[in-house]
Amino acid sequence: MRPSATTRIMYSLLRALCKLLLAATGGVKVEGMTNLEVQGALILVSNHQSLLDPLVLMACIPRRITFLAASYLFQIPVVGQVIRSAGSMPVHQKKSDLGSIRKSLAVLERGGTIGLFPEGGVSSDGRLRHPMPGWAYLALKSGAPVLPIGITGSRDVLAPGTFILRRRRICVKVGRPLMLAKAAVIRHEDLAVLNKKLERELLSLLTD
Repeated sequence: MRPSATTRIMYSLLRALCKLLLAATGGVKVEGMTNLEVQGALILVSNHQSLLDPLVLMACIPRRITFLAASYLFQIPVVGQVIRSAGSMPVHQKKSDLGSIRKSLAVLERGGTIGLFPEGGVSSDGRLRHPMPGWAYLALKSGAPVLPIGITGSRDVLAPGTFILRRRRICVKVGRPLMLAKAAVIRHEDLAVLNKKLERELLSLLTD
C-alpha cells in the first residue's frame, strides 16, 4: 500500500517544522550528500545519540523516510499520533516482528526509503553500541543499498532523559552506500559479518 495523501502532507509539514527547530538550536552541517545520489529503494542506518535523531534525518535527507520506531512510542499521547500519521511503523523489539518486516520489504519493493537505528535505542553514554541484525536481513532480502549515517552533536542539543533543548550545532556524515546482492538464503553468519562491517563504517563516520 502506498502512503496516503494525508501521510505525505503530514510528513512534509513535520519536515518543515524539523528544519525550523534545528535552525533555532544551532543548525545542522551535512557532509557526504553526494552519497545520497542512489536511485530506487534505500535503507538508511544511523547511530542513535538522542531522541532528536529522526528529526535530524527528516530535516536533511531529501527523501520521504519510513522510520521503524519502537512500539512503545506509539502509545504516548500526541507523539504516537504524530509519528503514525507521518508513516512510521512500530517494531516490537522483544519478539520477532514479521509484520513490520513484511511492511518494510513492501516499502523497499516500491522504491521507498526505510530508516532505522540498529542500536535498538538511544545510547546512554553516547558511544556506539553493537547493532542488531534487522537492517542486514532487510538488505539481503530486498537487495536494497544501505547508507550508513553518523550523527554527532544531537546529544548536546537534547540529552537522553531531558526535554530541554540547548543551542549546539549538529553534524551529519553520510557514508558511501553498501551495495549488497539479494540473497535467496540468509544465514546467521552473513548477518554477523555485515553487522561488523556496518559497525566499522559508523565508527569511521563518528571519529573522522
